Amino acid sequence: MGRTQRRRHQRAKKSDEDSGSLHDLYVHLHTIGWQNHTHLSAQYYEQTGRGLCSKQDSFSPEDELIRLPVACLISIATLESDGPFKSVFNEELFDKDSRISFQALIACYILYHKHLQECSLGTHSSTYAAYLDTLPRCYSTPYFCSIPELQCLPESLLERTVAQNRQIRGYFEIIKNIVHNCDCCGKSYGQEIWTLADFKWAYFSVNTRSVHLSSRFLKKQSNYFQPLISGDTNLALAPFLDLFNHSDQVDITAGIEGPDYVLTLKSLPFSKTKPYDQLFISYGALPNFKLLTEYGFWLRENKHDYFEVSLLDIEHMIKHNKELSTQTFHRNIFKFIREHNLNDQMFVHIDDGCSHNLRVVLHLIFKQQAYFPNILNQIAFGDAEQFQDVQPELSYLVEYKIKEYEIFGGELDKLPKLTESGAVARSYLQECIRYLVDFQSVHLAA
Repeated sequence: MGRTQRRRHQRAKKSDEDSGSLHDLYVHLHTIGWQNHTHLSAQYYEQTGRGLCSKQDSFSPEDELIRLPVACLISIATLESDGPFKSVFNEELFDKDSRISFQALIACYILYHKHLQECSLGTHSSTYAAYLDTLPRCYSTPYFCSIPELQCLPESLLERTVAQNRQIRGYFEIIKNIVHNCDCCGKSYGQEIWTLADFKWAYFSVNTRSVHLSSRFLKKQSNYFQPLISGDTNLALAPFLDLFNHSDQVDITAGIEGPDYVLTLKSLPFSKTKPYDQLFISYGALPNFKLLTEYGFWLRENKHDYFEVSLLDIEHMIKHNKELSTQTFHRNIFKFIREHNLNDQMFVHIDDGCSHNLRVVLHLIFKQQAYFPNILNQIAFGDAEQFQDVQPELSYLVEYKIKEYEIFGGELDKLPKLTESGAVARSYLQECIRYLVDFQSVHLAA
């Protein structure tokens, strides 16, 4: 069987599995009160994989996309009303200095119900079995790249992945020490049932599929988990609704209206959709870096995109530039930039050009000789017009980042085989190069 035929066979097999699990989910949601008045149906699309369409309806701005009963959502109210789940945790071990995010707690909820689903005792079956069967088995964020792939990624992606890993491992260590044994099999949730790999999968299930939901509109039976949670609880899993894919060309509103959670279209790139067209929502005005690291995909020519640079990028650019590497730059300048957070919000934008902070930093490093803090302060927070003439240095920086990303891409190409995460990261690097080349032609052509 050829490669194309195998892919088609694999997609067909997966599509059949999805159809069965989605049918069970339809039935489950209907029993809770979902009417599906917009006749939504899941389909497989070549560009995005699973997505949603309506086989009967067209949609224009101000039309409702979906009205899902709040009872269908998995929210803080759901967890607080689930007595058996609460009994998994030893409340006496909750520590105000060792808290977890609500996202991590919902990840535990997914694992808890997954274990109930797998448990041999029928009396312990999960009420969310149909939903669990629709969750992806793996995710394509850089977090799941192989070690050789991670070694080929730019520092910005690597830093974000390391930070995610540190946070996830930290939460799991806390959780392992505050949970009891399972009633149905007697094994320890923290030591035998839930593995770190399982928790990573569940954590990104929540990360990639949750919706924002103001918890103050929810009726909670208790505040059992309040001492355990750090931060707010304003998110929820939304079965079926989470099959909507993201577009930067669409705007929506979302919120609770009476007993329902409602998504309403606010704008489209055209006047009306057609039946069977894939329907998109917006996850927010997110650049590609955020989409990649949090959701595992990126958009070509994303209208919310920009390319961020760091102070370390500028330092590396100086070392690799023959003209600049021979010059001396006083360390007080770099110290001043960091202490005043001028290295935050340094980016280039295809329409707006160079960000203010990047102009200031380039000016401080390359266009003046002072290095005493009081003089640097006057310059940095003085007249903005003085920062205009940094085009040569900006051009060097953009060219350096293009070459650097080409090198990273080349290193990935040398690997025998890329994981799905590696392949998505590789294509993201190509999109970054395209973006920077376009930025050059618009802003640095002279």
